Amino acid sequence: MSASEEKNPRRKKLIQPQEVIVWYILPAIRREITNILINEYQMAQKDIAKRFGLTEPAITQYKYSKRGAIDFNPKVQEKIKEAALKVKNADPDDESFAPREVQRILKFIQNGGYLCEFHKKYGLVHENCGICNAK
Repeated sequence: MSASEEKNPRRKKLIQPQEVIVWYILPAIRREITNILINEYQMAQKDIAKRFGLTEPAITQYKYSKRGAIDFNPKVQEKIKEAALKVKNADPDDESFAPREVQRILKFIQNGGYLCEFHKKYGLVHENCGICNAK
């Protein structure tokens, strides 16, 4: 077992795909968008927090990868970059815009079959689980 697995007590539990989304994927999407907005678009943390409806300390945690410490494949990463640009160009007073973009990415992850990869990585699942693709 790796050091990161030992730190994560959720690793060996039977968990639902939605728990994987909440515990791992959602924070990682926010982390990626935050870092793009800060590093590529020089956006202030205060402005990012307002657009996401989050606190500035939460943005700081995303900035320093204290939350959302997973990596995405290039296809998902491209969707995240598109979302970051849209968030940057959106009306700063539209607090629902950034969460809508996050939802768009989550749907892409679910519909593209990527959720299953994360579910297998972070949850205890059977070899032929199929729960992520259940309709």
